[in-house]
Amino acid sequence: MTYDLVIVGGGVWGSAAAQAAVRAGSSVLLLEANIGLAQESSAKSGGILTDLLWHPEDQAFVRRSRELYAEARETSVDVSVARKVGMLTLAEGEHGTALQHRTQDLRDRGIPFELLDRREIVRRFPRLDRLREDTVALWTPNDWHLNPTAYAQEATAAARGAGLTVRSQSHVDGIRLEDGKVSVQAGGAMYEGHRALIAAGTWTRKLVRLAGLDLALMPYRVQLSSLELGEPHQLPIVWHLSTDVYLVPDGEKDVLAGDGTRLSEFDPDDYQTSGDDQFEEEIAERLLMVSSLGERAGLRSSWAGLVGATPDRRPLVGRLGDRLYVACGDQGIGVMRGPAIGELAAKVALDLAEAPHLRPDRFPPEPFEIRPGFTLD
Repeated sequence: MTYDLVIVGGGVWGSAAAQAAVRAGSSVLLLEANIGLAQESSAKSGGILTDLLWHPEDQAFVRRSRELYAEARETSVDVSVARKVGMLTLAEGEHGTALQHRTQDLRDRGIPFELLDRREIVRRFPRLDRLREDTVALWTPNDWHLNPTAYAQEATAAARGAGLTVRSQSHVDGIRLEDGKVSVQAGGAMYEGHRALIAAGTWTRKLVRLAGLDLALMPYRVQLSSLELGEPHQLPIVWHLSTDVYLVPDGEKDVLAGDGTRLSEFDPDDYQTSGDDQFEEEIAERLLMVSSLGERAGLRSSWAGLVGATPDRRPLVGRLGDRLYVACGDQGIGVMRGPAIGELAAKVALDLAEAPHLRPDRFPPEPFEIRPGFTLD
């Protein structure tokens, strides 16, 4: 069988692309190297969805992704797909001034928010009892915590009976562009498609090289830990600008804490997947800067994942070679924008939409300075 579209990568982006392509009436094959969907970078993320992004296109991606996550939540039996918990962005000094400057943008877009001083922060969230006197906070109550794996499973569930075939444990080791089609060798089998979309996160560059192509994508390492606080905390999502650490509620007594970013290139097939000692020490110290809960916190586990950087921090979406398309460059905010970018990538691959400003060949495949994507400016 020759599929209309072969998608490589079953994370949030690839799963959303598969759903969108099937809805457009296409036959789709989704190939995933792991035993299940969204088991790699998608699963290792903090799962934050916030409107506090500076780029107008990212703001639009978040709006559309919010709609698609809400749709999945309504049909899924897993209530963790998307939960509204709110986010508190903490800042002091110059960071506090920068945070206050962002409020006009939120007001213009109609995004609910409150600007809180230290006294009000502690009144609402008593466990944030280690804040400096000059601390201010931006409270955005409509921000969500996401379960990327649950979303990917739900996005593909209905599509499986409407034109989607999923092949897990299908590691791709060959791609050929010839005779007006794309041949993909994976898991000991050969699959053919009229077109192929590579949405494999930081593995995307290695995969397109199998077809003799290349692109400007550099993987960098981020870290996350699970902390047991020993008592109920009732915290929202917390982002501390001064230390660039975020806390995400993960049950009544636990939090996820990140991010331990390392702004240098790593090989997606050869990097330390557990958190390093320095990160584990630093994350405990930084928790103590905002809450005495850190005194009793215990480390349950820590892990690392890779994020795909691009020269301008914008995603790479579009045609790279004859009938071969890519969607990559998450910049550490891939999950919160993922459903919308996956949907766009599928439409571009099927000639149903255009995104020339995101074309993947707009930069030469050369080294560049890696910059984080989740910033205020």
